[in-house]
Amino acid sequence: MSLALAAALSQSIVPHVDLPPPQEDPCAGFEEAEGLSGIGQRAFTLDDQVRMADIGRANPVGAARAIGVAPDGEHIAFVVKRANPEANVYCQRLMIAAMDGSGAAVEVDRGGEFIRDDFRLRDFPAIMAGWDRPNPPRWSSDGSRIGYLKRLNGSTQVWLVDPDRTVPPRQATALPDNVDSFAWTNDGTALIVATRPGIRIQSEAIAREAAEGFLFDERFSPQFADRPIPTGQLETHYSYVSLADGEVWVASSEEARLLSGEAPEGLPARARAYAENDSGIAAWLEPSEPTRLISPTRLVVGWPDGNQIVCEQKACEGIRELWWSSDGTALLALQATGWANSQTAILRWELGEAQPRQILLTEDALVGCTVAGGELLCGREGFGQPRRLVAIDVVTGADRLIHDPNPRLEERTFGTVERLRFRNAFGAESYADLVLPPDHQAGQRHPLIVVQYTSVGFLRGGTGDEVPIHPLANRGFAVLSFDRPDFSAAALGATTEEELTRANRADWIDRRRVQSSLETAISLAIDTGSVDRARMGISGFSDGGSTVQWALINSDLFQVASMGSCCEDMYSYPLAAGPRFTDFVRAMGYRHFEPGTEEFWKPMSLILNVDDVDVPILIQTGDSEYEAGLDVFETYSYRGRPIELYVLEDETHIKWQPAHRQAIYRRSVEWFEFWLMKRMDCDPAKVGQYARWLAMDGAPARKDLRCSDGRSSLP
Repeated sequence: MSLALAAALSQSIVPHVDLPPPQEDPCAGFEEAEGLSGIGQRAFTLDDQVRMADIGRANPVGAARAIGVAPDGEHIAFVVKRANPEANVYCQRLMIAAMDGSGAAVEVDRGGEFIRDDFRLRDFPAIMAGWDRPNPPRWSSDGSRIGYLKRLNGSTQVWLVDPDRTVPPRQATALPDNVDSFAWTNDGTALIVATRPGIRIQSEAIAREAAEGFLFDERFSPQFADRPIPTGQLETHYSYVSLADGEVWVASSEEARLLSGEAPEGLPARARAYAENDSGIAAWLEPSEPTRLISPTRLVVGWPDGNQIVCEQKACEGIRELWWSSDGTALLALQATGWANSQTAILRWELGEAQPRQILLTEDALVGCTVAGGELLCGREGFGQPRRLVAIDVVTGADRLIHDPNPRLEERTFGTVERLRFRNAFGAESYADLVLPPDHQAGQRHPLIVVQYTSVGFLRGGTGDEVPIHPLANRGFAVLSFDRPDFSAAALGATTEEELTRANRADWIDRRRVQSSLETAISLAIDTGSVDRARMGISGFSDGGSTVQWALINSDLFQVASMGSCCEDMYSYPLAAGPRFTDFVRAMGYRHFEPGTEEFWKPMSLILNVDDVDVPILIQTGDSEYEAGLDVFETYSYRGRPIELYVLEDETHIKWQPAHRQAIYRRSVEWFEFWLMKRMDCDPAKVGQYARWLAMDGAPARKDLRCSDGRSSLP
């Protein structure tokens, strides 16, 4: 039996039809819209949000560099990505802009499939992610070509583009495996390319097992796949690809270092953010308490002769990234600082000074920065300001705009934001952002929606980006964008992942700390006089989903809930994840299918607390995770509790498809409006949805409902 036939048969158990992909250019509609202007101010809507253009990964936390600087320093290249929910694809355009900000950015290539990143999960080395792989364009040394990753027909390869557009774009590599990253050789005649053939080799071996059946072992995670998953370490292979004739051979160790970014030998274990100037002076971050799993870091600068200086002062705490100034005389650093690390700073350390000095302090997020001349190029975004490309002077900290990928959003109105800072009952610094409708008037009290569990940069939709914050504010809600507190001191002192989880799970202390911060934030929001305490809902995804569970069981704050993943409970949770995960969590103190299980789970289990939880729950989760909550869904459905589950096809933990993002946004808004505002979308296509919701226990009476435009919902 061929591998192709085996794959086809595996899909033949139930009837299944795939709709043909759209044939139109996904960018065409956006080009027409960009030509419109002067419409005037109007509310920022969920449809605006789902179509926002992004440069780099949408989530700013830890996002990699997305900008390529030309060798002459006069131009930059970047990929602009914009979701097209109608076609369920992304418009992707390779753009060039002048560094001085003059003129409009110019498109030099477009197209390609969304390039999903992957990540390691325990012993599974490559689980597909819902965010995009880092893809900064890379200029050749003479500036005559730009290379970037492009995915066509399921294969990610390097493509070359002429900045002057005199030569059509061309595919430069045709390797059997997806290209993860690449670099130019110094002379510009070849590329050094990184791939992981082990993914393909293991997958082919697993496919050959299918003829005799798969042994159910630690390679299985039923929620991800109905077959074994590649496991273990995957070696990265570095190849030399000649641009003259396409010949490919194994790269030398020196050539591989152009791409691997390996730090020299002799650095401490877990040293990171290594940066070296042209004089061989290096800087890096290293753990100040090496035995701890999560350790504070110290900044080290080392000279070629072996001399070092170390900055362990408070001024150097929280540093995340390092660069050298273009002339090599100053070290630049990006730092998380301030209350609960809620602010961003740029530091400058002249080599003759005792410690770095702060040149910029902001509550904005600075994303994917890189040095160009006397400036640091970054994506910059704030509470109500979507990401733009800016250049920040590395002496003064002043910035200037280079490119705004969403210029028409200047005509939109966003919610007003107040940052709330406080300590929880355990003394931990915490914060949340209260977002009110832009037309809020003193004395008005709005229904409140909690969105979590990070509140950084442009307030989009919380972790997972599922509940649109500013669109909700524009529809009359107050939104509390909640940032969860850090772990306890005991957990932060752990030396292994097992110790960390055991410390967090001791008497469910981590959940109690988060709940304490959440309750304090809500109390402060209510104290502003702008929140109706009798109409409050909560949403959550991933760790935030666990926060929703705990809050519904251990408080009576909320009248409605929405979850992007479900649930951390006794039965389906370990079974769906597979035997390796079950062993993993048991080793960390969880109990499953053994004496004492119910006693352990009582404070956290929605199943065991079904008699006390009568809050309507909406679950919207991917087909790779919904099995984990089936025990909760069945328990609540059988008991007549108001609950609804949507399963989104071909989705991982964080959802990636534009049509699904739009559907999740809309359904979340409609769910909260129905329960907290007695408001409904009177589109005839929504009749079935509201019929189900009206039949739920505790639903508002039909006569009390109003259409979104204010009309009665009754005929």
